[in-house]
Amino acid sequence: MRRGVLVIVLLLLAVGGYLGYTQVYAPSVAPTPTPELTDDFETVIWASGEVVPATWASLSFPIGGQVVELAVSEGTTVSAGTVLARLDATELKDAVASDEAALAVAQADLTRLKAAARPAGIAQAEASIQSAEAVKDAAQAQLEQAQAELAMLLAGARPEDVEAEAAAVLKAESVLRQAQTEYDKVAWAGDVGETPQALALEAATLDYTVAKANYEALLQGARPEEVQAAQAAVAVARAGLAKAEAEVDAARAALDLLRDGATLEEIAVAEAAVVAAEANLAAAETALGRAVLIAPFDGTVGEVSVRLGEQVLTALPRPVVALGDLETLQVETTDLRETDVARIDVGQPVDITFDAFPDVLLKGHIVSISPKSTSEKGGVNYATIIKFDEFDDRLRWGMTAYVNITVK
Repeated sequence: MRRGVLVIVLLLLAVGGYLGYTQVYAPSVAPTPTPELTDDFETVIWASGEVVPATWASLSFPIGGQVVELAVSEGTTVSAGTVLARLDATELKDAVASDEAALAVAQADLTRLKAAARPAGIAQAEASIQSAEAVKDAAQAQLEQAQAELAMLLAGARPEDVEAEAAAVLKAESVLRQAQTEYDKVAWAGDVGETPQALALEAATLDYTVAKANYEALLQGARPEEVQAAQAAVAVARAGLAKAEAEVDAARAALDLLRDGATLEEIAVAEAAVVAAEANLAAAETALGRAVLIAPFDGTVGEVSVRLGEQVLTALPRPVVALGDLETLQVETTDLRETDVARIDVGQPVDITFDAFPDVLLKGHIVSISPKSTSEKGGVNYATIIKFDEFDDRLRWGMTAYVNITVK
């Protein structure tokens, strides 16, 4: 019993001694410091991209139409100003010609208004009136004839006309009977179809058929379509007369203007007409120019997206020719993330590799970083342009490139 108590006392002393040591001596021992991390290490930013010309464009027509000329093909090298393709411009050329004529008329009117009345001008104006009146008289006669023909159709056949046609039928019938009698005399002979009697019978039959048809048509009167055609002819003749009368009035007004002289207001109106005609002509020439696709810079045709004879639609514009300057290829990244763009800068060196040439590694440097992001490939990215410090002639427009950028 005493021995057990002694063991417990010893244990308590040992525990108390340990606790006293940790409270008095242990805090005076300095702890081992934890090393601080520094940012003085290198890492590599990776991005993919595409080999593109420094200058390139997808060219298209601003108007619609049929492609009638393709002057280039893929791989053709062209200079600025070279015609690449053309659309059918027939209507546009007609519009230019029409506007040129309208401008010439407007300029002539202005010149005439500004010119003083001269004997030759007055004589010419009087001759114009006479010519216009002659045209009017002819138009009046044409209208009267058309009205008379319509009236005859509406009135129907006259009794004397019916009797005349009936007599013609009887006469043709008599001739037909006589021809039949003569034919019957030789009908037994061979090759009777080539005899004079057979030919006479055929002619008589045709004459009788025509006479009978004319007689029956006369009895039936005018058909609705004939009346409609006659009414249309009257309408056309009436419109022609109205036009001729207007030309006479205009010729007389021109003569009066020559004799009286133009007012300042009339000259101002004529000048405005010239300006308007010039503007219309300029717009027509601009539209005609849009039917021609012209190279805006020196380069090589990378793609032709239309075929000869194909229709280009204004509502659905699309590229026609892709043109690029292949003398200055560069790399444009497509997936440089927003978390990486803040760690790079213009002028920074890069390593470039390619899918097409796995064993090729070229040096380059950053020449520009887009100030605005894109949302391609499911994230926020910034396009970056890489210029080659060294180049491989095997590289082509559109090849996939990989850019490695070493940063601190």
